[in-house]
Amino acid sequence: MSRHIAQVPEDRPLDVVGDVHGELEALQDLLGHIGYGPDGTHPEGRFLVFVGDLVDRGPDSPGVVRLVQQMIRNGNALCLLGNHELNLLLGKERAGNEWFFGQEQGLHGTDQVIPQVIADHAVREELLLFLQTLPLAAERQDLRVAHACWHTPAVEALRSESRSLIDLFYETEKSITAACKASGLEANSLAADLARQNDNPVTVMTSGLERETSEPFRAGGRLRHVERVAWWEDYHDDTAVVFGHFWRAMQAEHRAVKRGPYLFHDTDFQAALGPKKNAYCVDYSVGYRNVARAKGELGERNAALMALRVPEFELVADDGSLYSTT
Repeated sequence: MSRHIAQVPEDRPLDVVGDVHGELEALQDLLGHIGYGPDGTHPEGRFLVFVGDLVDRGPDSPGVVRLVQQMIRNGNALCLLGNHELNLLLGKERAGNEWFFGQEQGLHGTDQVIPQVIADHAVREELLLFLQTLPLAAERQDLRVAHACWHTPAVEALRSESRSLIDLFYETEKSITAACKASGLEANSLAADLARQNDNPVTVMTSGLERETSEPFRAGGRLRHVERVAWWEDYHDDTAVVFGHFWRAMQAEHRAVKRGPYLFHDTDFQAALGPKKNAYCVDYSVGYRNVARAKGELGERNAALMALRVPEFELVADDGSLYSTT
């Protein structure tokens, strides 16, 4: 059994939950609508799978992690590592994770503070220990789950990988950088950056495949020259796959994040994706809610925390709404 690929129980119906991003109330509401108790028990024996990005942006990341940890300990859930958890493990300060570093998050362009529970030293230490245990993918006979991308070369490499997540990340990055140098690529070149992203199984599973963009855009305080790839458009396997990460919108014209290309323009918000209509993105931009609250725009943004029910393949939102994916 791989330490980086979890096995999903074969004999239990599932609820695969999208990126929570610190929205504890939304998570509690969602779990209530689909019938889970606070410890993760369900009267029908259902099992929870979280795609990752439990933390950042929202008001109570520590509270979300504590709730999910308890359900995992009780044998009723598993959770994958997302790119936001990876950033915390690597000590990378990013917009939205100020809470972890003992700082307040400000609303861009104003003096306003966005409310977040701030972590102290004890919370940080406990959370980092937990994050180191999270796998990068999960699977069973009829289903695959990843945070951002099911990338077969990365998955196959992970199956036999015994190194810890941190060692795997840094040693692979070092190897890629050396290979780029040997081939004459400058360390900070776009080609080298793409190699470090696309050839490292940790980064590709948590933040997806990338490519050079024809129209650079600003995001996260930086001018971006690469864009995300809609990898599911080339997913031809028969096994269903579920993922988060990509800020899908319930109305494309009102999408929360407008930096870079939107990858879902040609599909209804609830529709299955890919050539075989068996790929499901369950990130519906709930990570924007805390900023929307601070701006007084909460009612104007159609964001939701969603769970995909399997084998029903129906979406349930944190307000109790139910959507068919077919």
